[in-house]
Amino acid sequence: MIGVSILTFSLLSLVPGDAAASACGDKCGVIVDMGWIEIENETTGELEIVEIPISAVESNRMRMGTEENIVEKYMKYIGINGPYLGNEYLILQSNNELKPVHEVGDIIEREGLLDGYWGDSTLFHRPVAEVVKDVAPVTLEMSFLALAIAYPLGISLGILSAVWQDQIFDQLSRLMAIAFVSLPIFWLAILFQKLFATKIGICDDLFGTSGGCFPIFGRHDPSLAFPSTGYVDYYPSGGTGFHLIDSWFVSSETLDGLGSDFDTRWKLFKDTFMHLMLPCLTLGIASAGSLLRYMRASLLEVLREDYVRTARAKGLSGSRVILVHACRNALVPIVTLLGFSIGGAIGGAVLTETIFAFTGMGRVAIEAIQYDDQIVVMGITLITSIIFLLANLIVDISYAIVDPRVRLE
Repeated sequence: MIGVSILTFSLLSLVPGDAAASACGDKCGVIVDMGWIEIENETTGELEIVEIPISAVESNRMRMGTEENIVEKYMKYIGINGPYLGNEYLILQSNNELKPVHEVGDIIEREGLLDGYWGDSTLFHRPVAEVVKDVAPVTLEMSFLALAIAYPLGISLGILSAVWQDQIFDQLSRLMAIAFVSLPIFWLAILFQKLFATKIGICDDLFGTSGGCFPIFGRHDPSLAFPSTGYVDYYPSGGTGFHLIDSWFVSSETLDGLGSDFDTRWKLFKDTFMHLMLPCLTLGIASAGSLLRYMRASLLEVLREDYVRTARAKGLSGSRVILVHACRNALVPIVTLLGFSIGGAIGGAVLTETIFAFTGMGRVAIEAIQYDDQIVVMGITLITSIIFLLANLIVDISYAIVDPRVRLE
């Protein structure tokens, strides 16, 4: 995590941009205050007070500390106490004097990540921890549901493709896998919107729907304001942010105030689920293509092993040989892919969230990059790294379940 924070912070510092200018927009040149400094007169040698106008962009730079060097910025972000290593840049004091707050070498206390303080967003005008808390469940809910689609689909098709090697089903499966892996995810998302969420798609003719099988964008129906409070007593008062779960714990009093279209927990769950289906299908099918290929190749290799021939020679049925003996060992490399799949699903959510108008980590990260809100980008990068590390830890533990030869000590 230390390496991730240093690398990300360094790369963001190299990106051209001015967060202070982004914050004030077209009013950067407006004079917002007056400061003064003492300057020695070259002729008389006496100190003179010189007034200096301060524009909006200069005021923002003082407040945000953008003039500091990268070392001091990083130490402040992490919250490492110690000597001041900055540039001694001028700050407007309460008496309007312009002077540095600290001098190089001063021992100062810094509040940062180690203290649980993630910083404040200049774009959203909120603590970064609150921003991440709101958007992380959106991306994780979408990613986990996408993987719940990808793994059963990819593994099942991979098994069938290996069993029916070089037959028509195998050839069609490999063709579909290559197509899903090769097609850009944004193109696939737009294609699914056209097919399943519009009048010109296939749903109206096949199922008699009006305007498609699924909503075309958004996390909920436009008429629904999903409850942020009003849950049952034994549930977190503000919910978890995972609306598929939260929808089952909304109190009856809160449901009564949502209108007849959403007056039951099932209706809330259904609305959430239907809005998630298209983005999750997009991510899931894109991931299933690679899983199909890996599962097929792994199972074909296992089916050539001696113990599989022995199992068949003992008279075991073909389905038992494949499902009980071969598939378990063939799943070992697939389990390895789980950690990378979670990272890939979160990465793919950047485009998916934008197309389907979901306010998740990917979409917020894009907005933060556009407006040079580096502190938000850092927060999202770190939480994504934590998720990735936890996923790989789960993968390591899963080895002992899938492969009896592996034992955790």
